[in-house]
Amino acid sequence: MRRLIAGGYVPLIVGGLVAVIIAAQALTLWRSYQATWQLALRSGENALNTLSSSISRNLSLLDLSLRGAEEAVATSGLSDISPELRQMVLFDRAAGAQFLGSMLVLNRDGSIVYDSGSVPPRVGNFADRDYFTAQMDGSRGTYVSAPFESRLRAGDPSIALSRRISGPGGSFDGVVIAALRIAFFQLLLDNVDLGSRSVIALTRSDGTVILRHPSTDGKGNTGVSVAASPVFQRMMTRPGEPFSDRSVFDGENRYYLQTQIAGFPLLLSVGISTQAAMGEWIESAMTSSALTLGMCVLLILLVRALRLALMHSQEMEAQLEVLSVTDQLTGVPNRRAFDLAAATEMRRAARNRECLAILLVDIDHFKKVNDRYGHSVGDEVIARIAKQIVRSVRRPGDFVARYGGEEFIVILPATDGAGATFIAERIRSAVASMVPSPAEAALTQVTVSIGAAVAEVEPSSSLAELVNRADRALYEAKGGGRNRMFIDPEDQGQPAAGG
Repeated sequence: MRRLIAGGYVPLIVGGLVAVIIAAQALTLWRSYQATWQLALRSGENALNTLSSSISRNLSLLDLSLRGAEEAVATSGLSDISPELRQMVLFDRAAGAQFLGSMLVLNRDGSIVYDSGSVPPRVGNFADRDYFTAQMDGSRGTYVSAPFESRLRAGDPSIALSRRISGPGGSFDGVVIAALRIAFFQLLLDNVDLGSRSVIALTRSDGTVILRHPSTDGKGNTGVSVAASPVFQRMMTRPGEPFSDRSVFDGENRYYLQTQIAGFPLLLSVGISTQAAMGEWIESAMTSSALTLGMCVLLILLVRALRLALMHSQEMEAQLEVLSVTDQLTGVPNRRAFDLAAATEMRRAARNRECLAILLVDIDHFKKVNDRYGHSVGDEVIARIAKQIVRSVRRPGDFVARYGGEEFIVILPATDGAGATFIAERIRSAVASMVPSPAEAALTQVTVSIGAAVAEVEPSSSLAELVNRADRALYEAKGGGRNRMFIDPEDQGQPAAGG
């Protein structure tokens, strides 16, 4: 190995490894790109199919209701039956339609003859509406109107389906219509999330927008004509064919999927923003490429470092030093590390004439946990509590160590009695509120008692005495019922505190 590292083959080997890493990364990125884009397409296709099915089903129900009403109007004697029965005959089929505004039978002048919403019918004339005029010159079958503001429902945006009522010899006798609130389409589209900057639009075959979501005017862009738009023209000339183009509304480049609403002159389209759909992938690709480049650079530096490591062993010595002052079970510093840190903090506190606080944390009834659940569970409890103590002690200068067995010790530099009490209570509360998993039933029985001591350190102050005071306070906390903290009353006249 020494000869290999020192030899002239190292640049070739490293170059080969770098090439393999870059090639593997490129292949991974390409596959993830394909997977991300296919996922976006599948989401768009699923949304398109689901929305198309819902819209078609509701419109078909309205169409059947219109046909039934058309046949009923043509039946002689309709005007002679009771109003209640007539309403059932004309309008009962539409009861299951969602967001039905109203069904009306209009005479040849456009005035209301029968009204699903009122007996007697409301007064109104709709001879100027396109759903009426479109049927005058001859049957157009089921006609889907442009959006309008309802005169019977305080301007509620709606569209209408209409069918011609023909008299003897095919004369024009009026129209039967069913108004559908645009809120129906809004509800459907609001429940679809294709990611930011992607849009869904429902458009008539003449280019009139029924609803666009999200809209650019806050009102669904209802009634806006896109007949001259290249996007719409391509949809009409190549129905069902996906393509990419730029929107006339906001200039966003999107990938469009489209479908005709079965049986109706309506076009439903989904525009997936390519930039938004692939935004996360681009971020991820840049991050992963940077990491790969970093790995390659690191590999080169590592080989160089290995050469230097043949002559130096400082890194290994430093690792051994870290291990010598770390508790293997909990990962926090051990008793030896505490002794070193405490001596340093005592000197610093004496030099600055500052307070120094010591907390002794002891797990309550820990022997019962070991006896009932075994030492492996006991070890896990100790490790979990160590994490809670570390999370509760947040200042950079604070120090947590395992003092021995089920006991931990905390050094709090520049901390008075109030501060020590606050931190101790935070530790106690954090341990008491730990939520165990089903496999950690032992944690439901675990609390801690905490003894605290604070002193204004002088050059002659004794660390051992400060720790002894904390130990006496811990004894008081346990004697007071456990799951509490007690601060040594010698703390510069501070009163004792309990949890």
